[in-house]
Amino acid sequence: MSIDNLNGLSNNLRKIEREFKQIIEPYRTDLWRYCLNLTQSPWDAEDLVQETLLKSLSVLAKLFQSVDTKAYLFKIATNLWIDQKRKQKHIDLPYNDLLFQDISATESFQLMENLSELVSHLTPTQYIALVLTEAFQFKGKEAAKIMSTSESAVYTNISRARQTLRDISNPEIAAASKRTKPINNISPTAAVELLLKGFRNKNPELIASLMDENVITDITHSGLEYGKDEVEKNSLKDWAEIVQKQHEIVSDYIELWGRPVIIELERKLDTHLYLNNIHYVEMNNDKITYWKFYCFSWDMMQLAAKELDVKLNAAYFYHVF
Repeated sequence: MSIDNLNGLSNNLRKIEREFKQIIEPYRTDLWRYCLNLTQSPWDAEDLVQETLLKSLSVLAKLFQSVDTKAYLFKIATNLWIDQKRKQKHIDLPYNDLLFQDISATESFQLMENLSELVSHLTPTQYIALVLTEAFQFKGKEAAKIMSTSESAVYTNISRARQTLRDISNPEIAAASKRTKPINNISPTAAVELLLKGFRNKNPELIASLMDENVITDITHSGLEYGKDEVEKNSLKDWAEIVQKQHEIVSDYIELWGRPVIIELERKLDTHLYLNNIHYVEMNNDKITYWKFYCFSWDMMQLAAKELDVKLNAAYFYHVF
């Protein structure tokens, strides 16, 4: 196939992808919340959502049966997460036939309160069964389809997960709930400080000067750009057009949820800060070799704005297909 034919195919695929995103949009936030529950990390949740959407779109071409959209997305995400866990050492994924044991509403509430702590005490399948049925209210039969197992196996895993909750002492839960701070200030290198200056001064030329000629730009949920020239013609140009219409740009280098990132905000006339974007960059010899930004990651941006105690300025990025 020639390059021209590939370009034509690429255009057709983009149209299909837009239609796909419009169809799955009502379930997008639930999918993100599910991935966040599985991974316990906003960054890993974003990666899992992105991988899920790519995989679910590609698998559609091989399906000759009707699917429930939400269950289908959850099934793909579940399989991907379990595959990740299976690649880790000393991970066991057993299914045993035990009867479902009901618990009181009080115990159920306690279970959901300690869900993030329980992930370290459960097998992946126990945790998935718990999240699907307790957090997302799937019935046992529905969860079984998502997990590619039997309904009795789902009840087995729920029962064992609930028993684990009963067995964990309160001091242990309290100790497990002590997390590191989600936000930490970190000192930028000279190159990163120059990059921050580029954002603050709304200067695309300064930002471009820090890019490697073969930089890869990953615009999460939107597209990929290979090479400095492509970035300058597209995403960097778009960014410059947007910020020129904005007021003061504030940018800082922080550690957010364990990852060093640049946060880009606008200070409006009401003096409040509004989150524009989150940038993650990798540098080699003071040149950006990889640049990933999250302005299209609506659910994660909302969570980040809440964490940073600022407003969200990226409303115009929502429902972009």
